[in-house]
Amino acid sequence: MAGSGSAESDGVEPDDLEPSGASSGVSGPSRRDRGWPNQRTLLLYLLGGLLIAAIPVIVARFVDQPPGDTYTIDIPPGTAAAIAAGQDVDVVPDELDLTLRDVLIIVNRDSVAHTIGPFEIGPGEQSEHSFNEVAAISAYCSLHPSGSISISIGE
Repeated sequence: MAGSGSAESDGVEPDDLEPSGASSGVSGPSRRDRGWPNQRTLLLYLLGGLLIAAIPVIVARFVDQPPGDTYTIDIPPGTAAAIAAGQDVDVVPDELDLTLRDVLIIVNRDSVAHTIGPFEIGPGEQSEHSFNEVAAISAYCSLHPSGSISISIGE
């Protein structure tokens, strides 16, 4: 019936029907799968692209970076006695401004342990600290009359 307007007689497949090959046992991609990848594939492409873009940034941050500067704090013998006597010792500034990859060496030649921010150094000891993260530290310092020190680590 040519005048009835049925989909089969006009050669047009309705959207809810399988392609004619499906009824014959031949399977193939459905209409939705033709042309564009599915969401999982797109997500994998996106994640792969982000990973490829991120790797050089991460590697560049750690490889071929110039070494930082080295700062040495030398605590001379008799420093604790001078502080106890009320003298103002000029061993370390109230504020230390460091950058990433800098190295801070603290040498305690005094007979008493001292604390400089997060670092406690025993008598006759030396400690070495490198900085790999940006930070702002305000902490106790046994070498200042105020009892505090600010350490800033910037890029």
